[in-house]
Amino acid sequence: MNGARIVIADKEKGFRKQLREILKQAGYLVVGEAEDVKTTLHLVSQTEPELLVLDVDLPGFGEMQLIRVLEERRVVSVVLTFPYDHRLIVDMAAAGGVFGLLTKPVQETSVFPILESALVNFRRVKLLEKETGKLRQELETRKVVERAKGLLMEKKGMNEADAFRYLQKLSMDRCVSMMKVAKQTVITLQNR
Repeated sequence: MNGARIVIADKEKGFRKQLREILKQAGYLVVGEAEDVKTTLHLVSQTEPELLVLDVDLPGFGEMQLIRVLEERRVVSVVLTFPYDHRLIVDMAAAGGVFGLLTKPVQETSVFPILESALVNFRRVKLLEKETGKLRQELETRKVVERAKGLLMEKKGMNEADAFRYLQKLSMDRCVSMMKVAKQTVITLQNR
């Protein structure tokens, strides 16, 4: 996804410069560079990049804490950079919020596929989270509607089909969602 907005967070100025040149040549837009965690968080919140290339040894409160903060907010795809002989590679690869690993020294040919797969997978995760949220809302609505139907059947002597049509008609007549009508019905009938 050429043109993606990227922040580079690495304590080594020379590495940031090298990576910035590689990324620019590949068509990416480097929107900021940081050499510590505080600056990284500021840049991520201000520039809203699609990708953060993060050094595992970045000075600050710890890269794993930073990754957890970014994971909770789900604001950016993270690709970690680390020395080839780093001992925690497996732990970092398994960390939530990490979508790719780049070893130092960086080889130009490995950068593009790693960053592209990180971007694609991050977008997939965000889409799945959105769909999951929608399904949860639909399930919650269904539960409340079922509860309201049950109360209408119990308190008003309606059958299931009539109770559903009653809720549907109220929803249409009042121009409000089935969820609102069902909640109000539950509140009203539970107190009787």
